[in-house]
Amino acid sequence: MLTRIWLICAAAPARVTFPGDEPAPPHALKRAAALAQTLPAGPRVFAAPSRRATQTAAAMGLSATPDIALAEANFGRWAGRDPADVMAEEPQGLAAWISDPATAPHDGDSFVTLHTRMSTWLSVRATEGGLIVAITHAGPMRAAVLFALGAPMSAARHIDLSPLDMTQLSHDGLRWVWKAGAGGFPSL
Repeated sequence: MLTRIWLICAAAPARVTFPGDEPAPPHALKRAAALAQTLPAGPRVFAAPSRRATQTAAAMGLSATPDIALAEANFGRWAGRDPADVMAEEPQGLAAWISDPATAPHDGDSFVTLHTRMSTWLSVRATEGGLIVAITHAGPMRAAVLFALGAPMSAARHIDLSPLDMTQLSHDGLRWVWKAGAGGFPSL
């Protein structure tokens, strides 16, 4: 049974912070609407329960089922904060978080926790088959790609994702395949 999943990174927040539950500004949602034309017809659609993910789905004209498994990691006390401020105030904690996927110095989720959540979600989707679109965030997308490739969690820092990036994972009943650059953002 073939399962094909398009993972879409939610629209950008107004400013760069450790993710919390910020809304997406109108210009970011306009870009999301343009991306909808690159999607397959008739998929099941899921979205992280964050405002940006649900706003992205709505801007794309998609009726999405909220799924907590697609949520970004909980960044604990770092949520909503500027990374430069965290670096200045907690340099050792930030360095530990960057270098060790099992560390959560911010009292939130570790990357190991996020990876486990996403690998479970993907394993369930693989048994269901069909076309799926999932609007999520950069962390869950990194975890999904690493799971599909069987790559170590330490490789997460080598995957660069931006808002509205899209990637595709397919499962043929035996293995996962990652298709880089699936879709692509149309010119505006």
